[in-house]
Amino acid sequence: MAFDNPPLARARELFRRVINEHSEVLSTSSKIADRLEQRICNFGPGNRPVTEAAIAEEFGVGRRVVRQTSRILRHRGILTPKRGGNGAGGLWALPPNLGDTVTTIRAELDLGSQAGRLASAEAAHCLMPALTKRHDPLAGFIRSLLNGSDAPEQAPCAIQRAESLAQWLAARLLDEVSISGKANAALGSLADIASDYGVSIEVAVEAARILTDAQKVAVRRGRGGGLYALDMGPGRSLHITNAFLAASDVSTDDCREVLDHINTAMIEIAGQRRTAEGLDRIRRSFNLMQHAPNGTDLGRAWYSFIRDIADMASNPAMHFLARALASSILIRRTRSAELPDAAARELLGASAQILDHLDDARRAPVVAAQSRCQRALENYW
Repeated sequence: MAFDNPPLARARELFRRVINEHSEVLSTSSKIADRLEQRICNFGPGNRPVTEAAIAEEFGVGRRVVRQTSRILRHRGILTPKRGGNGAGGLWALPPNLGDTVTTIRAELDLGSQAGRLASAEAAHCLMPALTKRHDPLAGFIRSLLNGSDAPEQAPCAIQRAESLAQWLAARLLDEVSISGKANAALGSLADIASDYGVSIEVAVEAARILTDAQKVAVRRGRGGGLYALDMGPGRSLHITNAFLAASDVSTDDCREVLDHINTAMIEIAGQRRTAEGLDRIRRSFNLMQHAPNGTDLGRAWYSFIRDIADMASNPAMHFLARALASSILIRRTRSAELPDAAARELLGASAQILDHLDDARRAPVVAAQSRCQRALENYW
């Protein structure tokens, strides 16, 4: 079985907590895909391909799970297949370039729409002053994303070329999700989908794995079970951005510095747009932190607290950037499986200051509070 340890496992758990907004139970293939993505981000792509035979041997799984893992990694934009002899054939890490990364994100977030353009303009107004003197790949990425492009955008989460029946079926089902435009819309049971599209149940399962990993559908079991559409979130874009940042040697320190600016701006905007319902959700998340049984659980609950604040700020461009940078930090920086109690207490105190700021901006400075949160986490997570 492949090498693993508690800090690596915690890094994946926190990475998944930030990337995946839904509480979907991970399939074995998605878990293996996370392990391989983590390895590539931390140790580079290597000079040899990843073969399906090597995945099967390393993780002790069968052909069906290996094939699903392969499809998921290709859909995430982490690996691409190449043919060839003398060891050249297999799945090669091919980091996405800036243009493809930005195009994918803008399509999934619908930043070309009127609402998307307003969100991008607001994000640019908040973030560009902090990037004025920066000319590194991270600053270039954010400028390209928020400034937009006249180039035509691809369909959300598009599968560029169907290399298998499973990918073809995933694309067709994604079309159904896009056309319905409704969360929780039923796409049918796996057996019905297989029958309707003239494929085997195994192909239908593979397609479902691709789309659940990308957070486009959920699989429900029992009576009335089957595939159900989720809100069209940026699951694939977050993985592609993670690959781009790692391959561009964007350091976790640089990510953390920019993330501080993003979170501070979102807290300010959330305070301006506060609603009774939004504040109630944030207070409930804070209450979970207060009553966490240990420092580690308190730290895990903090990610829900900051996400609820981002939801109240209601700027998808900034929320995406916050999740992208936070997940990139977690997958590459996590040093400890547990968060010590002293760090957790500091995190709780800083979060209380943020909550006070949302209630009354004059009572508590938010910049210092946000920085305290990051300092509490940086030596561990």
